[in-house]
Amino acid sequence: MQKRAIETRENILKTAIGIFSEHGYHGAKVDQIAEAAAVNKQRIYAYFHSKAGLFEQCLTAVFEGVKLFDDKAMTAARLEPARLTEIILREYMALHKKHPYFWRMLAWTNLEDDSSLKKLPGLKEKDYTALKELFGQAAELGLLPRSVSFETYIFTLMAVSYFYNSNRKTLSKTLSPELFTGPGMEKLIAECSLMIAPQ
Repeated sequence: MQKRAIETRENILKTAIGIFSEHGYHGAKVDQIAEAAAVNKQRIYAYFHSKAGLFEQCLTAVFEGVKLFDDKAMTAARLEPARLTEIILREYMALHKKHPYFWRMLAWTNLEDDSSLKKLPGLKEKDYTALKELFGQAAELGLLPRSVSFETYIFTLMAVSYFYNSNRKTLSKTLSPELFTGPGMEKLIAECSLMIAPQ
């Protein structure tokens, strides 16, 4: 593929991610994406074959662009395993800030059928393997409850960070506006760390 074609394809993907994340699969129109990307509709079909193919590539690109745990955080967790929960949760909160389309694409994808999920299995295996190793070390040191599995542990931290970002408008009105300030988020991270610590 020539450089210009690669750039055009990337532009379409970036544009489509923004539109799909705002409107969902059914709400987004190929004509709308083509106009926003300044390409003709036929170019989109040439690269992605169909609207479903474009959505699948957008979802895959979003997942590939997100690293669950960066090298700096990995080093910090190895040096201070007692802070593992805090470090991971802080990373996940930062991940959503850095990738604002991530939780939206997840939400829309979970409302659709499974056709867009074909490329996801194994996509984050390397990240999970590294996290599982850190989790095992912290558990061996007695810093995490042995009765909690790695899957439950990571699911809980992902759920907190996802829910914090995806429901901030409603929860700031119905639960606490303070929760969605800098100090409020720090308190949430600290208290979640205490909840997951061994009793």
